Amino acid sequence: MPKIETWSDDEIIEAFSTGGAIKEQAVDHLINDFIHYLPKVAKKTGLSQDEALDVFTDAIMALIDQTTSAQFKGASKLSTYFYKIFYFKSVDLFRKNTTNQIDYREELPEAIDSESLPIKKMETNEDINQLHQYLDQIGEICKQILLDWGYWGYNMNEIAERAGLEGSTQAKDRKYKCLQKLRKLIQ
Repeated sequence: MPKIETWSDDEIIEAFSTGGAIKEQAVDHLINDFIHYLPKVAKKTGLSQDEALDVFTDAIMALIDQTTSAQFKGASKLSTYFYKIFYFKSVDLFRKNTTNQIDYREELPEAIDSESLPIKKMETNEDINQLHQYLDQIGEICKQILLDWGYWGYNMNEIAERAGLEGSTQAKDRKYKCLQKLRKLIQ
């Protein structure tokens, strides 16, 4: 698949919906295109570079979610929309870091839904870090297959090709076995 040097907002949104290699290229393009916002927002909000980088990553993910779920209406440029997401998420983190509020709610553990995809359960940075550790434990090929399938949205033929497998059937079997390994580690 050819690499696109210039992307329109519509092409980026379409790439997110398509998934696979084109989605990966679109995400890389956005990161490279929007990374210049990082020092500006960090300075405005008083966040460290590491904190701002974490928020930047969260903002990219939020942008992908909002464009694929049609929350982005196209009333502004995608870069303007992203900047707003990034800035407000940064302000939220700054406020969280600077207030001493006591949370009196009792946290109840969530019930584990064995039918849903484990990757989609991970909501916080700690969970994501834990997931990275689990993925490292199940082996490189399983890590690649699950990320290609669950995160990048590759189809089984593409996964088979990228993993050096014989076909989509073998990729499906391997994905199932990898998911079983991951579920055992998470439980």
